[in-house]
Amino acid sequence: MIAKRCSALTAACVLSAAAFLAGCSSSTTTVNGVSNSMSAAGKSVVCQSADDLKASIAGLKNVNVTANGTSAVSAQFTKIKQDFAALKADAKSQYSSQVNALSSALDKLGTSLDAAKASLNAGTLSALASAAGSVVTAGTNLVTAVSGTC
Repeated sequence: MIAKRCSALTAACVLSAAAFLAGCSSSTTTVNGVSNSMSAAGKSVVCQSADDLKASIAGLKNVNVTANGTSAVSAQFTKIKQDFAALKADAKSQYSSQVNALSSALDKLGTSLDAAKASLNAGTLSALASAAGSVVTAGTNLVTAVSGTC
């Protein structure tokens, strides 16, 4: 009798655990023809990646090169590249024109940042500011495109 109750209790615990884990799993939905995996929080993974990229881009806009030097731009550049890589992986082949634009803008920012580190002067700072502005524009365009499917 006790063995039957223990077996029933064990089975109930296993089923409850399975139901709990199923509730924490991810799922996939399609919005406007775009397939998005959903996180446990109910927000699509690609939308969360876009939010992360948006925050990194905002951080670049707020960098004060005069006060913090090129290292502040470099740190934000690294963060944007990481968030961009995550978004590209999550979005797969979607948003290719916006992804290509941001990739090109990031390449230019990297080149301008290297030039400014090598020889900090008005010309390299101007090129750095221009390249940062291009990243902000291209990144905002990508985030806007992704947000349209969230």
